[in-house]
Amino acid sequence: MDFWLGLYGMQSPRVYPRSWAGLYDEVVEHAVYAEELGFDSFWLTEHHFWYDGYCPNLLPVLAAIARRTSRIGIGTGCSLLGLHDPLRDAEDKASLDVLSGGRLLLGLAPGYRPEEFEGLDIEKKTRGKRFYEAVEVMKKAWSGEAFSHHGEFFHYDDLTLDPAPLQDPHPPIWVGANRTKLQATNIGRAGLGFWEGPSMSIDVFHRNAGIYKDAARAAGHPESAIKCGLFRDVCIAETEDEALRIMDEDLLPMYEEQYVAYGYVPEATGSRREMLAHPVFKEIVEASFVGTPDQIIRKIESYRDAVPFDHFMPRIMHISQKKERLFRQMKLFAEHVIPHFKEGS
Repeated sequence: MDFWLGLYGMQSPRVYPRSWAGLYDEVVEHAVYAEELGFDSFWLTEHHFWYDGYCPNLLPVLAAIARRTSRIGIGTGCSLLGLHDPLRDAEDKASLDVLSGGRLLLGLAPGYRPEEFEGLDIEKKTRGKRFYEAVEVMKKAWSGEAFSHHGEFFHYDDLTLDPAPLQDPHPPIWVGANRTKLQATNIGRAGLGFWEGPSMSIDVFHRNAGIYKDAARAAGHPESAIKCGLFRDVCIAETEDEALRIMDEDLLPMYEEQYVAYGYVPEATGSRREMLAHPVFKEIVEASFVGTPDQIIRKIESYRDAVPFDHFMPRIMHISQKKERLFRQMKLFAEHVIPHFKEGS
C-alpha cells in the first residue's frame, strides 16, 4: 500500500492566524520530513477567493518541494481542472514532471464552489462535461506528437507540446470523488483513479467504489487502470485520550470554520454542539480515524476489507498547524502504521 501525506493548503484561518510567508516556508520543511519518514508522496490542495489564503496555485509550491527532495512523489489534491485552461495546464504540469524527475501525481477535480466559477467567469453547470473533455485534451497534448482537438468546449489545431512529461505516457491521474453515484460512474468510464474524499461513510465508499469499478470494466479498461484510494482525517497519538484531545483542539475547529463556508452545510449552525449534531458533521466526525497506532491500523483494515484499495492518505495537518504535535503524529504513523502494511501483515 502507498501512503500519501496531505492535504496542505497553507491557510491562515481566523482561529489560528499565521504568516503566509511562514506557512509556505514550513510546507517545504514538512515535505522534506515526510520523505525522511518514508511517506510515498506529499499532496497540496487548491481553492480560490477565500479569506484565509487557501493555496490558489499548487505548481510553484510543488516545484519548491521538488528541489528540496529527491524521492517522494508530489501530488495535486485536487487541481481544479474545471477552472483551468487544459492546454496551459498540460504544459505547466509536464514541466513540473520533468523538473521533479518524474515524481508528479495528478489529483484532479471539476471544482464546486460557485464563487470560484463566478470569479473566473466560467459556467458552473457545464463543469462535469468540461472536466472530462479537458482530461482528454491533456492526454493528447502529452503524447509528444502533433494533435488537434475539436470538442464542445475546447478547440486546437495542429499543436505539439514540448517538453512532454517524463513519465510515460503521463503522470498518474486520480479524480477526487464526491458522494454521488454519477461521479463514480464517470470516473470509471474515463478509466481514471478513484480517490474517495474524507467525509463519506464506509457504506458510501463501498457503494461508490463498486459503481466505479463496474463502470471501468464495462468501458473496457484494464484492471491495472482500476485504482481506489482512501483519504481520511487522522488524529494519532500514544493514547486514545491524547488523540481525542488533538481532535478537539486541531480538527474540530477546522470543521467549525471551514465546512459551512465551503458549502458542505448550507446554513450556519451556531455553537459547536449544534454543528456536531448536524448529520453532515456527524458523518465527518464518524469517518475520521482517531486513536492509537493500533486503532488506526484496525480502521484502515476495516475499510480495506470492505473495499480493496492500495493508496491511503492520512490528513494529519489540521487547522492549528502546531509543528511539534504534527511532527510527532507523522512519526507515529510512519513508524507503526506504514510498516504494518508495507510488510504485508
